[in-house]
Amino acid sequence: MKNIIEEIKALSKELHSDIIQIRRYLHKNPEISFSEFNTALYLKNLLINNGIETDDSFGKNAVIGIIHGGLPGDTIGLRADIDALPIIEKTNLEFSSVNKGVMHACGHDAHAASLIGTALILNKLKDKVKGKIILIFQPAEEKIPGGAKLLVEQGLLKKYNIKRIIGQHVLPEMKTGHFCFGDGFVMAATDELYIKFNGVGGHAAVPQKRSDTVMALVEFIHEAKELQKKLISDMPFIIAFGKIVADGVLNVIPSQSSADGTMRTFDENLRIEIKKQLEIIAAKSAASYKCTFDLEIRHGYPSVYNDPSLTKQVIEAATKYLSEKNIEKMEVRMTAEDFAYYGKEIPAVFYRMGISGNDKGNIGLHNDQFDIDEDAFLYSIGLMAFIALSI
Repeated sequence: MKNIIEEIKALSKELHSDIIQIRRYLHKNPEISFSEFNTALYLKNLLINNGIETDDSFGKNAVIGIIHGGLPGDTIGLRADIDALPIIEKTNLEFSSVNKGVMHACGHDAHAASLIGTALILNKLKDKVKGKIILIFQPAEEKIPGGAKLLVEQGLLKKYNIKRIIGQHVLPEMKTGHFCFGDGFVMAATDELYIKFNGVGGHAAVPQKRSDTVMALVEFIHEAKELQKKLISDMPFIIAFGKIVADGVLNVIPSQSSADGTMRTFDENLRIEIKKQLEIIAAKSAASYKCTFDLEIRHGYPSVYNDPSLTKQVIEAATKYLSEKNIEKMEVRMTAEDFAYYGKEIPAVFYRMGISGNDKGNIGLHNDQFDIDEDAFLYSIGLMAFIALSI
């Protein structure tokens, strides 16, 4: 085992500059969810040019690579997301986005480049690979319904009989060379909330002749927040509203008010109950202020669940490849990830890679100045390769 680790680390160093250039190309040429056609073609050609088989049957914005191992064993999936965000980049990097209004501000360029590095290592060591490795360069993580859901529905896992799947995500709060892992629920389910109250607008001084869409909205938001006190759960949950519109004037109540928000949960039964309660609250608020209501709840991603047994194997492999000091405990996050759809079908592990070092990588995700410490690839490409060989 020691020899294979040394071989992987040597290959990681050898490939490092190439992976940096791949990441920078991806960063410079980002594409938003469901439009990653040039990105996919670029990644596909990288695989083909390095002798790795590809499968074109899952759409022009998804890339599936296949490495045939030299030893008997199960088929393992390795996943990276490839879409960017609708953000105007302000990094002033030499390889800043040339697609105005689109930016890799969530590290998906790094995820894709890292998986290419892992693929190149595993392809060189395929005589030591058990079974098959399926490389999943997945589109549309950032937008509901999510590329993972679509690939699962199209039969990706069943076509290749994938038994286990691994994914990773950058983490600015963690030092380069460090990785964090956790079992059980590690990321929340997410739903989008859209509420509108409609009524008769009018002068504030004559309430008998008008509705009060503003107070209906205020009451709804207040009561929705109170659910966090009333409903009991062993896991945290959030109901929050980030956009409120009531476009009247100081003495005129508008005929419509609205709010957009988000709901984050881990417990599926609680998720269902909250949606029922929100309908009840909306109806009560509307009736109290002579309004009608329209509540739309867009069902989003499920919660990310890391299989405990597989997580244990992954941590053991990571500890052998790195050291205990480089392994950290993953905190439960209320953010969401469509990787969750894989975990609903097969054992899955989603872990995080540190990217903060060399005065880079310390700005948060989805920020217009987000960047990474590219030394992270010295660790990430080899670690995932070793995990794939170990589980």
